[in-house]
Amino acid sequence: MEKTNQLFLAEKYQAAAVELLKYYRNRVNIRHLDFNIDDRQKYAGKKLAKDVMEMADNALLHQLKPHKSYPYFDYGKTIDWQKAPVPDALIRTFLHRTNWWQQMGLAYWSTGDEKYASEWVFQLRDWIKSNQMGAYKDDKEYAWKAFVVSFRLNNWSGYFNMFINSPNFTPEFLMEFLNSYHQQAEYVKSNYTDIGNHRLFEALHLLCAGSSFPELKGSQSWRKSGIEVLNQEITKQVYPDGMQYELSTSYHIGTINIFLNALKIAQLAKLGNEFPESYRALVEKMVMAVINFSFPDYTFPLYGDSFLTNKNIMLKNYDNWSQLFPHNKYIRYFSTDTKSGTVLPYLSQSLPVAGFYTFRSGWDRNSTVMVLKASPPAFFHAHPDNGTFELWVKGRNFTPDAGSYVYNDDSKINNKKSVVQIYKGTPNLNFE
Repeated sequence: MEKTNQLFLAEKYQAAAVELLKYYRNRVNIRHLDFNIDDRQKYAGKKLAKDVMEMADNALLHQLKPHKSYPYFDYGKTIDWQKAPVPDALIRTFLHRTNWWQQMGLAYWSTGDEKYASEWVFQLRDWIKSNQMGAYKDDKEYAWKAFVVSFRLNNWSGYFNMFINSPNFTPEFLMEFLNSYHQQAEYVKSNYTDIGNHRLFEALHLLCAGSSFPELKGSQSWRKSGIEVLNQEITKQVYPDGMQYELSTSYHIGTINIFLNALKIAQLAKLGNEFPESYRALVEKMVMAVINFSFPDYTFPLYGDSFLTNKNIMLKNYDNWSQLFPHNKYIRYFSTDTKSGTVLPYLSQSLPVAGFYTFRSGWDRNSTVMVLKASPPAFFHAHPDNGTFELWVKGRNFTPDAGSYVYNDDSKINNKKSVVQIYKGTPNLNFE
């Protein structure tokens, strides 16, 4: 960085950009949670899953699939970043998260074909050019909604590492990328959502931004802001019994992963001490709450806006949680599929503040388990479903809740938040 600074002070800006790109291509001390430059070796020549390659190849044609629950849509030769192919606000916000660039990056690592890197550079430049703040009247609902911007910060820091060694990643493009990234991080810091899990995501992703690009002028303030918000919000959003206050079982698990990923990022940046022991203890209590409201097959009641899961997904979650709490023999029991650790020493249990009550005859698949919800008023992803219970007997759930269906902004529906209830009996489409 010293040489880059010397060239910059000498007003040799092109040479400084060239030197800065060299620095980033050889940077090894900054680690990302998902994708690092040296991960490319693990993918080189490796055959990717069919759906990954399909998404990457379709993206070359601007056939995009912003959300997994919808098919591919044609966004045009010149990408129409305001297109609304269906009357669902979710697909428009997901478009601006640019998730499909991950598949393009994996395809690039796997094949080495520069067409993926070239198209990624084109699309990112096109996004920046077409989505300047104020470019269209509802941009703060989609492209410049702080929650969505924060996801771009998180995503783009990983994609940066995936494409940094491409010859298409020029010094000029590096400057465009970093300028846009800095602008977006500053925007999130100044436009946090007031309350709810969106605020948590924004703080997490701002911490990620500051840790991924510590060279940028605002990085220290981004890290500090993210950590402060997370430390404040965990005591606001998590009840003393360990349940997240939206009282959605799926969003509870998602919130656990936000808090733990923040710890991981901070540890990688040598900032782990910025989170007090009370923070870690409350997250651990959140994991224990999952164990208490779950069935023996690792599934759980779909209270609130919740989504179908399966044992494999939950085993990965428990493994992740166990790594952060290796001393907890109960979490280890579930992370190892009951092969190690210790089963809980009790059967029935309550989460009294959240109003979740579990009655069980045992912990194995032959057990009978009933989970009753009798909760206080909740927010956002909660449903008015007090009195709901799910009864699981010998491997079968006899009274399953339908969980979440879809978010929709159809103007014909007066109360948009009632959409989930309208579709309460409809098969779950696994939205998130």
